[in-house]
Amino acid sequence: MTAGVGERARHTFVPHHARGASLARTRLLSGLRAAGVEAELASDAVMVVSELVGNAARHARALRDTSVEVSWSVLPDRVQVAVIDGGSAETPTLRSADWDAVDGRGLQIVAALATRWGVQTEDGRRRVWAELVAAPGDGRLAV
Repeated sequence: MTAGVGERARHTFVPHHARGASLARTRLLSGLRAAGVEAELASDAVMVVSELVGNAARHARALRDTSVEVSWSVLPDRVQVAVIDGGSAETPTLRSADWDAVDGRGLQIVAALATRWGVQTEDGRRRVWAELVAAPGDGRLAV
């Protein structure tokens, strides 16, 4: 991801296991705070990345170095986040979970918090991305 005018982009690599989500949350929150993103929007972005890293650790292969990549861009009107992993046989899709299910809600959370999200696969790598937009005039994005 290349940063352009009015855009701040960063990426980091975290371990391909459940502890990687914690590290991703910490790094992303620090980066969003440094970019001036308001707390509520930053919190939503952190929740989305946490779900995506958790899904990558549970359902996908690691990148060659046993990690997943977390990237984010802060633009004047939105925050974009992505998690890149080594892919899997299945494409991430929304599914419904019974009220007593212990899993199956991760992408429901992503879809609820993000304006849009999607999946791209290329050369054995999978990129799951989400875009979060501040509501006009609510002060959520202070770039």
